[in-house]
This record gives sequence, C-alpha cells and structure tokens, in this order.
Amino acid sequence: MVDYKSTKIELYRRIILVLAVIIGVGMIGYVVPAMVTVEWVDFTKEQAKELKGFATSEKDRIGALPLEDYIKEQTGASLIQLDSAQWGGFFNDVFLASSGQYANSNYGTRVGDKEKELFTPGKNYMKVFFKTDELPIKAWQLQKHQDTVYLSTQINGKNQYLRAIYWDYSNPTDRPYNLPPTKLMNPLRTPGFIILILGIVIAFVLPRSKSEIGDIVYQQGSILAGDILGLILFGAFVALPVFINEGTVQAFMHWPIVTIVFAAMAAPFAFLLYTNGWHASYRLRLIPNGLMRSTFRGMQLYTYQDIVSVEKVLLVYPKWFLHTFKIVFWFSVLSGKGSVGGAGQLLLAESASYAGLEIKNKDGQSIYIWYSDQMGRVILPGYERIIDACQDRGIGYNDEIRIVRGFMYYK
Repeated sequence: MVDYKSTKIELYRRIILVLAVIIGVGMIGYVVPAMVTVEWVDFTKEQAKELKGFATSEKDRIGALPLEDYIKEQTGASLIQLDSAQWGGFFNDVFLASSGQYANSNYGTRVGDKEKELFTPGKNYMKVFFKTDELPIKAWQLQKHQDTVYLSTQINGKNQYLRAIYWDYSNPTDRPYNLPPTKLMNPLRTPGFIILILGIVIAFVLPRSKSEIGDIVYQQGSILAGDILGLILFGAFVALPVFINEGTVQAFMHWPIVTIVFAAMAAPFAFLLYTNGWHASYRLRLIPNGLMRSTFRGMQLYTYQDIVSVEKVLLVYPKWFLHTFKIVFWFSVLSGKGSVGGAGQLLLAESASYAGLEIKNKDGQSIYIWYSDQMGRVILPGYERIIDACQDRGIGYNDEIRIVRGFMYYK
C-alpha cells in the first residue's frame, strides 16, 4: 500500500517556496520610515557664506553681528546644551565622519553617497545618518520631516555645535534627495536575500516522494518546469508593487490599488505551485480488486465491483474563476499597471483545458484522472492501463468527450 503521508513533503515544499518569496521580498524591499542626520557646524564659515553674492542691507547686518550673536540668531530656541562628559565622544566621531575622515570615526560608514559627491574638504561638512532609536529624538523634539535642532557641548573649553535634522522617508514620491547608505536605508535587505535564497534551496533539495514500480505518476520534468515557472512569476508579481512603491510598507500605504492588482496576478501562480504539489504527490496503483489513488490530501480505494463506467472528459476552469481573471484584467487596465500581464493570464485561463477520465461509482461519486495538459500532451504515462483493466472486467467505456468544470487537484 502507498504511504500517502510521505507525499505531504510535496505540499510542504511549495509552502516553503511561497513563504520564502513573500518574507524575502518583503524584507528586501523594507525601507526605514525615518532617519536623523547629524553634521558638524562651523558658524564662522556659515556666517562668511551668507556674505557672498550681491550686497544687501540684510547681509550687511549679518556681517556686522558678533559671532555669538549670529549663533544665537541662527539657533534660537532650538539650541540644546549637552553634557560634554556624556556626549564629547559623540561630537568627536561626528566631526571626523562629517569632515571626511571616515577611517578615524565610529560613524565613518554612515555618510551617504550624495553627501560624498557634494563634499569639498575644508569648505563644507557632510551629514551623518542615525536610526531614530539611536538618538533621544523625543527629548530633542524631532518628530516630523525636517524638524531641526542644534546641539552644543564644550570641548577643550570651547563651544562646539552639531545640526540634527529629522528626515521622513515614508512617501516615495516626496523622498529627500540625501539618502542614507543602503545598510541603513534597507536594513533587512541582506537577511531578506538569505531567507529568499535559503528557502528556494531548501524547497528544491528536500527529498522527493518516491513512487513504487508499477505506480502511474505524473512526469516529474513537467512538474519541475511548472514549479520554476510558478516561482518566477509568483515572485515577480509579489516584488513589483514593492519596487513600484519603493518600499514594502509603502506598497500598502501609498498606492494600495497597485498592490491589490499585483496580488491578484500573483495568486494564480501560488495556486499553480499548490496544484503542482498535488501532481507531484499523485500516485495511482492497480491492485487485484481495484484502483488505489493517493495524494497529499489522502488515499482512496475504488474497487472494480463498485465501478459503473469509465468516460472521457475535458476539464475547463469554473466560470467564477474566469470572471476573477477578467476583474483582475480590468483593474490592471484602470490602474495603468500590468495590463499586458493581466490580458495574458486571462487568455491562458480561458483557453486552458485538460483531457481525462471519469470513473463513476455505484454510490454516484466519481474519480477523475487527468492525463494530458492543455496542449494535449500526455503527462500521465500509463493511464491506458486503467481503461484496459476496467474493460477486461466488463466495465463500460465511453470515449465521447464530455465537458466538466473544476480544478485538477480538486476533482
């Protein structure tokens, strides 16, 4: 007897694939909602910059201000005094990174590429990026986009200053130009790739459920091809809304209609992986008193004395399933995203049909055996043995094709 429980690994294999794609892509596309930049401020140079260009009465006024008065005017109520014993090292590391001395600073890897492009040693300073939970932003009242405070502490008896700015990255259409390094902007990207690749590898190297000599099974080559196709297309439709919206969270918050459309497009390929698992776990065996079928859903025994007839049938998808494809297609057209893919899926679904056998029992129930794909190619070698075995026992056989609606894994 076939141990159908051993074939459940084919279901687990596809579950691992789907979860690896969803979790992996979600982590790869995750973007931090906000960051804080801190940069060294030299108010002497800042005041000198304001005097450049055409002379104006305002520039004359600024130029005539003593440095301390200029600092007070620029910082106003946003100046925060910090304890040098606690924050002196922080100020020093920010200065080194902000002035381009990356190797000497603990924050040397926290400067963005755009900042480096615009940096001129001795003339300006770069912004150093920090996660919002690394700094006391609530105490500093940094809560919304471009909130700015000045930090001050004494180093060697002299007041030194930093400028801290809060940046909101949640809106992909209004994202600041100064992006942090990838490791800070996309902190889950590396583990996301690891989960995605590891999940795919595990799914494909898991031991295959083996059939016994004489079993009628689906061709493994076509199942593997279906898995690869399903994985690629499912992954593509899961990833597209993340990349279009430039972030995993943004895919649900910014343009959710795009995510809904692509999720609907991805669903049939998750379904393809599921049905492929059903095919991979499928076992038919002719025994002296009947026919035994097992899949990861369980095992059924059909005795010859209970079989009334064998008929040829042609399987097409249910009407509600085809209507779903039409809805997805029109959603994609209205959203302006993926209309070609939606049309392709609709045409494939409407044209899909699979040849098979219907074995009717005395109790009115039927077992369906699907032996060809939608191109008419035989994918279940040896199915003729079932017809021969039934005819040898005087069971009627009707080769006139009848249309039935449903799914291969279900019937």
